[in-house]
Amino acid sequence: MNTLRKIINKRTFSLSIRKLSFKILLGFVLVVAISLILFIIQGYFSEFKPVSYLPEMNTINLDQYQSGVNQTKLESPWYILLVDEDGGVTIKTLEGEVIISNLTYYAVCEGTNNNWGLDNVSVKLNCDSIISIQGEGPLAVLVNILLTVHKDLPKIDVDIKTRYNINTIVRREALVAEFDVPVSEVYRKNRQIDIKSFDSEYWLEREGVRFGRGSRSALIYHTPFVSSLQLDSEKNLLFINLEYFLDHPYTDIPYQVDGGGRWRDLSTANYSAGRERINNFSIYFGNFPKVTPRLMLVPDGYLAGYIFTEHADGANIRTHRAVYFGSEEISNFKDAVGGFAGHKIPTTKSVFYANPEGLSLISIRDDADYPQYLDFLDQLYKTGLYDICLHTPDNFTSNRKLLEESIKYMKDRFNTKTWIDHGMYSGKINRECFVCDGLNPNSEFYAADLWEKFNTLYFWSPAVEFISEYSPNYVSIKKEIAKLNFRKASTELWGRYLSQRELKENTFYTAFIKLLRRSSSKSELNSLKPIKGDSYPTPLYWQNLTRTNHFYSWVTDYVKGYSKLSSNKAKKQVIIEQRLLDKLLADWGLFINHGYFPRIRPGFDDGVWTVHEGKVIINPYFDRILEIMARLRDEGNLFITTVRDMLDYWILIENVSFKYMSDGIIYIYNGNDKPIKGLSLVVNASNVWINNKIPKFRRVGENTIFWFDIPARNQVSLIVEP
Repeated sequence: MNTLRKIINKRTFSLSIRKLSFKILLGFVLVVAISLILFIIQGYFSEFKPVSYLPEMNTINLDQYQSGVNQTKLESPWYILLVDEDGGVTIKTLEGEVIISNLTYYAVCEGTNNNWGLDNVSVKLNCDSIISIQGEGPLAVLVNILLTVHKDLPKIDVDIKTRYNINTIVRREALVAEFDVPVSEVYRKNRQIDIKSFDSEYWLEREGVRFGRGSRSALIYHTPFVSSLQLDSEKNLLFINLEYFLDHPYTDIPYQVDGGGRWRDLSTANYSAGRERINNFSIYFGNFPKVTPRLMLVPDGYLAGYIFTEHADGANIRTHRAVYFGSEEISNFKDAVGGFAGHKIPTTKSVFYANPEGLSLISIRDDADYPQYLDFLDQLYKTGLYDICLHTPDNFTSNRKLLEESIKYMKDRFNTKTWIDHGMYSGKINRECFVCDGLNPNSEFYAADLWEKFNTLYFWSPAVEFISEYSPNYVSIKKEIAKLNFRKASTELWGRYLSQRELKENTFYTAFIKLLRRSSSKSELNSLKPIKGDSYPTPLYWQNLTRTNHFYSWVTDYVKGYSKLSSNKAKKQVIIEQRLLDKLLADWGLFINHGYFPRIRPGFDDGVWTVHEGKVIINPYFDRILEIMARLRDEGNLFITTVRDMLDYWILIENVSFKYMSDGIIYIYNGNDKPIKGLSLVVNASNVWINNKIPKFRRVGENTIFWFDIPARNQVSLIVEP
């Protein structure tokens, strides 16, 4: 009996221990679960606060920069312009209601703090329609502002001439317009429109915004002759940036004998003494059409754009034929069974012209396979789909003779306008690159005069990749958790996967489900970076006139890899890619892909091509992605193009102008010496007529996208029915 009791007691004790252990484990699991939930929720609410790229305004009272005395007055049939003796600008309705209460100069230059207003101001009535304001900014910068009132149009023209009397490094110069009426429509950088709900801050590229309604309203839209527009929608402040360093990123890589890879951020503008800059824009007031047509980012009624750019590193004729034609055994474009050519997908394809070192890379001139390679390139070029350019002339620093020979050859044979730097990262080789010595007239590797001579205009910029990769604001989630900084880690987690707009438009539950399904923000297929929010500056192309002359730069965000297409996750990766493409369409974005598609890397698999039964073929999963993209293109949604063709179009539409008439008609003028094919616009309305005829159009939600051809130096009339 005692033995039995002992056994029972032992079992009872063991059971109690197990129950206690289970309770402890359950309690631990609950604590972990609750901590995880609190971790997720904490970051969710913290991420709602947007990042600001505007100067701190809490301590600034713009009214102090106008005295309101000795005012000079001009009156139009729609508004009254008043300028006081200190340069303060007020614009009112004919009934005396204020629309703009101030227009203030603002500047930040190297060696100075925030500078508001002008010193030594003089105001002059030039004639019965023009008032001039002249004054001094920081470092004796001379600013002359002309305000032109029109009698036949409800607008005012603003022309600004800035002259630098000493060498000046500029971060930002702007005119800041303070409106006394609220924001009513925002024309976002992706060409979509916000009407009812506004973010607190926007970087608008050079799109625009509408304030107020009826006679007490203002419109600024399509401003190609300023740097950018930024909007504080809560304070009704519009920053009209005349110069802004985030609009034209540029990084320079100085020569480094040790190959250390150091670089400098030279995005600021460097104005030499005596240099001038001219900016201008227009603002409409009162009686102008109720609906504003917006220029779409891409032509022909498409929603979004995609550009493949290929860096020419380490490939041969076999991998080229596989990636473009589907198999190394196919040598003719018309026989392609897959790949870029098989799906008629354009690329901006860079090449090496020479290979004097005899390395294992293919070139036009110095390679055993060059006749086949040249025939391959000629076939691509003749289709009109492909933008063939230099990846610098060769793998190492090119001498002057080779540089000129190669640039001339590419111009003559392929009408090349594009250039992609190669090998410059270390600072030791390829010194003729755009971000190295190519722009330095004192260097033996100076190339800019040859680019000008042979019309090479469009240059890849690695600046955004450099700056974002080495950003001091980068947050490591793992490191923050290790430091027990859970709020910051959670906020970063949400910010990497969902944009502030998505957080605002979705419930917590829906947002959490999206968080679980999303891939890293580095995989975002959109160079407008919606994940960063509408306040984030994301130029797609630009000129940094003081650093890179008149040449244009274009952006990539990261190297787009496809290695997962060679793993057991290939099918899932294709699904993820399709979701990213669908999101690109929904966001009306554009993505410029930085890729190495035919590249051969021993020990690495880039996932674009593969070997089957001893033959190099296109990876069927990559080919499936191209097939999906071709379908989206054929459905009229995804515009797949090249750097050359896209920049040609963007530069043309810079010279499109609008006249908003008081009778509701809008005149659209093509100020180029070339026609624009497929000029694409969108209105938040139902019906449109171009020269009293219905153009090609499509409906997308509450928007009507329409497109048409417009001859050179020609004007058409647009009528919109809300």
